[in-house]
Amino acid sequence: MPNYKLTLPNVHFHKDWKTRVKTWFDQPARKTRRKQNRIKKAIKVAPRPASGSLRPIVHCQTQRYNMRIKSGRGFTHRELKMAGISRHQAMGIGIAVDKRRKNRSAQTLKENVERLREYKEKLILFPRRRKNPNKQDSKRELQKQAKQVKTYMKVRYPERTIETRVIPQELRERDLAKERRDKIQKTKERLIKIRQGKKK
Repeated sequence: MPNYKLTLPNVHFHKDWKTRVKTWFDQPARKTRRKQNRIKKAIKVAPRPASGSLRPIVHCQTQRYNMRIKSGRGFTHRELKMAGISRHQAMGIGIAVDKRRKNRSAQTLKENVERLREYKEKLILFPRRRKNPNKQDSKRELQKQAKQVKTYMKVRYPERTIETRVIPQELRERDLAKERRDKIQKTKERLIKIRQGKKK
């Protein structure tokens, strides 16, 4: 016997599927395509890093997030000058340049200059013309050792260490809970006087 207590199916399929509904059936194929494009790009730019140009360390905007660090758009002219790199040279050796950003923090400026110097030390420069190499180009031995990397010099948070100390005997003997209660009571009494004065 059929169960007649069940609700009758009365579904309203009146959506305009051609114009109003957007499907996402090509998501797995897009994932494969993105991967293939990354591999193609890496082969094209080899032996340069696959992740692209070197980016600076910058702090996030607003008071809420300014303690966080992230990779920025590009290095300022001041940072490049302090590191001993010209703007045109920087763009040719894989360093991103941003003419709009300003250095408002001495600490961040110092960090980015050190970052550029470290990159400069690790850098292996290939000649544009093999027959006529430049003085700044790396030696052939170093050029043979060069390997392509996916990512390099990632922006990492500095390790935070928590300082610990032994609680002195004076603090152990004190009744801190009682001190807090007394402080709250004093504040209440002070505020009562102020409020009563305002009512008058």
